[in-house]
Amino acid sequence: MIDINISNGYILSNLSAWSHRLKRAAALTIFMTLVFSGAALALDKPDFSGTWTLDMAKSDMVQERSMTIAAARVTIAITQTPDVLITTRNLGKRPETAIEKLDGSESINKTPSGKDIRSTNRWEGPTLVTKSVMSTGQGTVESTLVRSLSADGKVMTIDLTVKTPNKVTKKKLTYNKQ
Repeated sequence: MIDINISNGYILSNLSAWSHRLKRAAALTIFMTLVFSGAALALDKPDFSGTWTLDMAKSDMVQERSMTIAAARVTIAITQTPDVLITTRNLGKRPETAIEKLDGSESINKTPSGKDIRSTNRWEGPTLVTKSVMSTGQGTVESTLVRSLSADGKVMTIDLTVKTPNKVTKKKLTYNKQ
């Protein structure tokens, strides 16, 4: 039989020290799990930053001559942070800039004619999905833009669906990084 003398507090202080160490180890484990899981999630979200030029040969384009000539000059400059995606589209005349929040909350941007475009963004794995709504004199226009990158990060693909009161249009746009 073992007789434990706890009257001097030695065993109690050792138990307290062990308890403190276990709590610290548990806190460190939880912290490291959160850090590494956050890093893994960040790896699923590609960075679209860069200057991109439309590749007409690989894109679904309207065959009208005026649209084809205009589309040949389209470039998009993108700056991405963890919070926002800033796109500046150059169509030959004046650039159009949009600032999109990446946290799922609503962003409001203006068309060149001054109409509001309301949009939300969400990540679906490595793709960024943007849903937008704009009111026009002819009704509501809804669009869904699904943006993805090639494995080497040199090709951006945008699958675009636009719903108007009269029709639904789908296009695939392919951009090469400059």
